[in-house]
Amino acid sequence: MRNSKEKLSKLIPVIFADRFPNGYQNNVAWWGNISREELHSCLPDGTAKMLTMDVDIGNTCWLNCPHCFRRDDRVDTVKNPLTHEQIVGCVREAKKLGLKQIKILGRGEPFQNSRFLEFLEEMTDLGIGVAVFTKGHVLGSDELAVKYNSHRNIHTALELVQRVKELNVSILLGFNSFDKRMQEAFTGVDKFSPRHPLKKYVEFRDQALNNLVRVGFNDFIEGEATRLAMIAAPIKPENVDEIFDIYTWARVRNIYMLSCPTTESGKGEDEVARTMGFADYPSRLEELWAQIYTWAIERDLIPLETFKRDGVSLYPGCHVCNQTSAGFYLNLSGQVIQCPGRVEVFSEDIRKEGLRQVWTNCANYRRAKNGKKFNYHCVARDGHSLHTSFYRNIEARVLEELAVE
Repeated sequence: MRNSKEKLSKLIPVIFADRFPNGYQNNVAWWGNISREELHSCLPDGTAKMLTMDVDIGNTCWLNCPHCFRRDDRVDTVKNPLTHEQIVGCVREAKKLGLKQIKILGRGEPFQNSRFLEFLEEMTDLGIGVAVFTKGHVLGSDELAVKYNSHRNIHTALELVQRVKELNVSILLGFNSFDKRMQEAFTGVDKFSPRHPLKKYVEFRDQALNNLVRVGFNDFIEGEATRLAMIAAPIKPENVDEIFDIYTWARVRNIYMLSCPTTESGKGEDEVARTMGFADYPSRLEELWAQIYTWAIERDLIPLETFKRDGVSLYPGCHVCNQTSAGFYLNLSGQVIQCPGRVEVFSEDIRKEGLRQVWTNCANYRRAKNGKKFNYHCVARDGHSLHTSFYRNIEARVLEELAVE
């Protein structure tokens, strides 16, 4: 089947057919989105809390996404990677500074790391919530689930998903398109030989989504954020017209759906340059943002007063980004950077300076300590891949569409 939507729609039922319930949490657990009450908070000694951290796990990934912001020698070649124990040690140190959650981005596909389940168990024991970016193939293939987890007594992909569900984990599943050919192009699978283990990648991804729903990752629990997200990142000229459909399909099923344009890091630099050849792409992005926000406000997913107060997010229809005032990104080399957009390097190797020193001396700390804002938009994209009036234009369009003065 070339298009997954029909099959997945039969397998995954709608939860919110009309309106979202009062007080619905427009978030996914452990993403790193910080509440107004927590942002800019301090420890008893006055040190600004480090509330979130992005982390790399492993260096193995069988996919070849042409826009990958990490697997590019212009980023780093990882000659001396952090060990499992060193990464856990950094998390322990960060917890002393207030850390509550981490997001696994990966230079590698996290579930292709044979110690990843062990890592998730250690994080749960520490009381740290984990959100995992994954392309899903290991969670949707029995063969791959066993390949990386047989030593943990895992026999099927569903067993692996069930085990992950028992832990303090959310899954952020890569999902750029319902269309098989387009999804293959987004992951580089279209260039693979017929014998490649991931030639059936889209089938594995769809099965992963079904497995995640079967064990309850998207169950609605009043007052709690969902633990499942579909991630359509980056948005490209080729799939921009499909994003609204994916967004609405996911949200009515209590699945968070996040999308954004590429960041200027790694192969993302090439993608930014490529999109410049599409003259109508910026206006199509604005139209998409406005369409999503209008839909979300009309259905009470986002209260109008919240939209007017918080403004437009980098991620249309989702929580605003404020992670650069609450933490940083620790990559596999031990390098610490401002965020995945690689705007500023805070340390070339955390092993030489220590986590607390890097945190208290970096620009993100100064923003955490002295900042007053809640919505920081995107320091990596604003004025670069997104023009300076992007957010203002969208807000004006949404309020006009809703006939709000």
